[in-house]
Amino acid sequence: MKIEYKKQKTKDRSQWSVVSGQRLMVAVFLFYLLFTVSDADAKVIDKIAARVNGDIILMSEVKGKSFMVLYDMRSRDKDLKNDDIYRVEKEVLNEMIEEKLMLQFAEDNNIKVSDEEIKLAIEDIKKQNNFTDEMLEKELNKENITLNDYKERLRAQITVSKVINYEVRSKVHVEETEVRKYYEEHKEEFITPEEIRVRHIMFAYSEDMDSQKEEAIKNKAVDILNRIRQGEDFANLASMYSEDSSAKNGGDLGYFTKGKMIKIFEDTAFALKKDEVSNVIKTPFGFHILKYEDKREAGLKPLENVSREIERRIYNEKIKTLKDAWVKKMREKAFIEILY
Repeated sequence: MKIEYKKQKTKDRSQWSVVSGQRLMVAVFLFYLLFTVSDADAKVIDKIAARVNGDIILMSEVKGKSFMVLYDMRSRDKDLKNDDIYRVEKEVLNEMIEEKLMLQFAEDNNIKVSDEEIKLAIEDIKKQNNFTDEMLEKELNKENITLNDYKERLRAQITVSKVINYEVRSKVHVEETEVRKYYEEHKEEFITPEEIRVRHIMFAYSEDMDSQKEEAIKNKAVDILNRIRQGEDFANLASMYSEDSSAKNGGDLGYFTKGKMIKIFEDTAFALKKDEVSNVIKTPFGFHILKYEDKREAGLKPLENVSREIERRIYNEKIKTLKDAWVKKMREKAFIEILY
């Protein structure tokens, strides 16, 4: 489960909305909070992972934020070794150090997040997830998170975004000449492969059917093929007899490229000529009759069709480069002691 906040420009104000993954988690730093002990207890039972100027980062915080990453890795059936866990925790610690530096920069430069901004953010979160105040507090209570704690975590995240806007995004611009240069130097990235459009009629069967039932289904497909070859309309027959969801569209599968269909289906489709109808073929899904409708030749996308995508690529790369340089400069000036 991932949760992400995106700043959306509107006429009146900047809104903060939530994008959630597999299931809702109402806290940006949910795992972080789950593993964070109180300040009073931390000094006794927790270890310090790093000192950043006058601030400390606790091991419980590192492990809490690492939990999300490790959970995702385990969900992909990755056999995690101690070295993997250590590497993830070191990377997370590094990110937390950078976050501390940004929050300190914000404090030094009077970059603040108002209570009204937090209120608007909470309202957006509730709206996106169809939450009432009671539902939000109930979710937070399940995780032993107070609403005030949640607001402060949210305040920190928005503050970091403001710092990046202030120090990085505001200084990044992409010129039209840069877009054109990128296009000329990366044309191979904007070539569209050959696409064909095919209709089909499918007669479904399952592997547990006996040979007689399978033969009967195949014979039905052959009968329909003969009717097509005698002049009946393919799309009408597909609508009446196909057992695929495309039947409602006359069997139309739309355009597709090589590699999108199973091999025997793809090989048969790409071997056909304009308006040609295939013989009956068998796939794991059933028996099929294919009709070749149209083809789009491979070609280069015009610049005007990809200029926004190119601009976004260049912009993001500039953001990363400038942010990395700025953070490096901040780290060089700071007192950072890593104890992990």
